[in-house]
Amino acid sequence: MIYTFLTVHRPAPARMAAALAGAVGVPASDVDVADEDADPAGRNWDAPVLCGYRELLGDVALSWDVYVSDDAVPGAPDEPAAARRVAAATGTTVLYPATDVPNPSAYWAATPAGTTTRARLYASDDEEPVHTVDAVEAPVPHLPDARVELLPEVYRAQRIPVPATEAVTAALGPDGTAPEEGGAGRARDALLLWERLVRRMAAGWEPAGRYPLDLYLEDLLTRDDLAGQLATLPPRLGEPLARAAEELDGLFRAHTRDDGGELLGRLTHSGTAVLDRAWWWHRRPVRLPWT
Repeated sequence: MIYTFLTVHRPAPARMAAALAGAVGVPASDVDVADEDADPAGRNWDAPVLCGYRELLGDVALSWDVYVSDDAVPGAPDEPAAARRVAAATGTTVLYPATDVPNPSAYWAATPAGTTTRARLYASDDEEPVHTVDAVEAPVPHLPDARVELLPEVYRAQRIPVPATEAVTAALGPDGTAPEEGGAGRARDALLLWERLVRRMAAGWEPAGRYPLDLYLEDLLTRDDLAGQLATLPPRLGEPLARAAEELDGLFRAHTRDDGGELLGRLTHSGTAVLDRAWWWHRRPVRLPWT
């Protein structure tokens, strides 16, 4: 088992060892903690738990590279559980990579209080990088300068079933050569994004239960683009796409209500001008997924 932790504070090595021992369930004597630049001859390389640390600049003060022997510690917790235990034991916030998002800035932040939230972490290009926690999805007391907002990159990376788009793709290219370029390809891509929104909405905004307003507005613009593409396509290409769009529009209507564009007019600062846009701009989700 390998853990990659970043901590907001710099616990003493003895406290780090005690925290790791408690996290994985071994005696503190089975944990070796040392500065990565220290003389390797002084390390206990036979210890079941090895931790090399180094100091950082910015919002995170220390990085921990932890190796736990699977043979010596077969019941070691996964990285999220270990991070929560280390945070509680050290009294500092622990960040660890969010492996479900293919973005190097994507992290989770575990607090001593037991809460966990997503975080965005940037490192500068300086010779000695400065680390900045740019945003978090819930307040973290140890990171008071981080903005609190939903992180769009998280929701873009989530896997959402798109059966309608898959069916259209198969219909347009039964020989496996569905159009990738031109109006049909662009319409299919817009349909996919529209379906991702509608399926999320129909599932109660799963898997996260939330969705950023900025992405919601992007999705409505995508529906605008889909309408424009459908108007230019020949029937052979346009009809399968139009049927799929009609099916998804029905789901969208079922999980929204017409408010005369009041909500989106206010949120986009366009007021009653939103009524000049397509009908999907005149409706609001039955349950708003953003704060």
